[in-house]
Amino acid sequence: MRKLKRIAIVCLILCAVILVSAANMPRTHASIASYNWIGAIARNSPDDFYGVLITAYGENTTANLVVNVYNDRHFPDQINVSAVKVGFDWGQNYTSVECNITNPFVIPYLQSHVFTVSFKVPSVLLANNFVTHGHTIYVELVNSTSGNVQILQPTWTQSGAGFAVFSSDQADAYDFKKQIEAYPSTTTISGFPILTAQARELIVKSNVAKTLAHNDYTQGDFSGAKKYYGDSLNYIQEAYSNDTQQWSTIENALTTLIQGGAGLLMFQGYAWLFFGIGFLLMSIGVLVYLTRKRPKPSA
Repeated sequence: MRKLKRIAIVCLILCAVILVSAANMPRTHASIASYNWIGAIARNSPDDFYGVLITAYGENTTANLVVNVYNDRHFPDQINVSAVKVGFDWGQNYTSVECNITNPFVIPYLQSHVFTVSFKVPSVLLANNFVTHGHTIYVELVNSTSGNVQILQPTWTQSGAGFAVFSSDQADAYDFKKQIEAYPSTTTISGFPILTAQARELIVKSNVAKTLAHNDYTQGDFSGAKKYYGDSLNYIQEAYSNDTQQWSTIENALTTLIQGGAGLLMFQGYAWLFFGIGFLLMSIGVLVYLTRKRPKPSA
């Protein structure tokens, strides 16, 4: 009996400790289900200069971060989101305007809300463009929507890396490169072989300029890369324009030839039709003549 009493006392003590601990813990939590960058120059893309996957925006442009906050704890409690913000390693934080500590956003149990954090990307003088930057997303909660509002701890966080700020030359070079890569194979144009020597020469020049641009870009010379990528794009556009004009001339000549042949066939068809009608009329005339000239049989 004494043994059973001791076991019961120990169990009661353990239950009391657990209940006290649960009472002192915050009852509501939030989780960052996912996040994404909108309108980026590059998003989770490999880059030959940085050597890693990057998400990039141009300096002095607007970046948009969307954060999906999900309430998945403690039925049936709601969560009161007082702040959704992102902080970067260059020492600045940016906050969503959808909520604040005096006007938190309420998310019911097992529901979510997507918050948007918009901010102006700084110049490369503050956020250096020769390296990628890390960032951390913060979601802060409060215990009430009115009255004695207190921030709950801990704040939910999620970190990321590979954020790049492009200089204006770097952004232009990247854009020219993507346009060049959008063109199909340079051995043919619209599925037809290249006709003119001038177009072939322009394509060779385009490939040379693209190689020089790639070398400059990987070495961090974004001004030189912009120039050579721009030259490469101009050369390939001129080559396509030149050869397309030649193919258009050939197509026009073939169209004229086909139309002329069709007219000739149509003329020959009418001629044979008139000839057939004339032959039919002659045959009818001969038959009528022979019928009239036939001698009457004797009685």
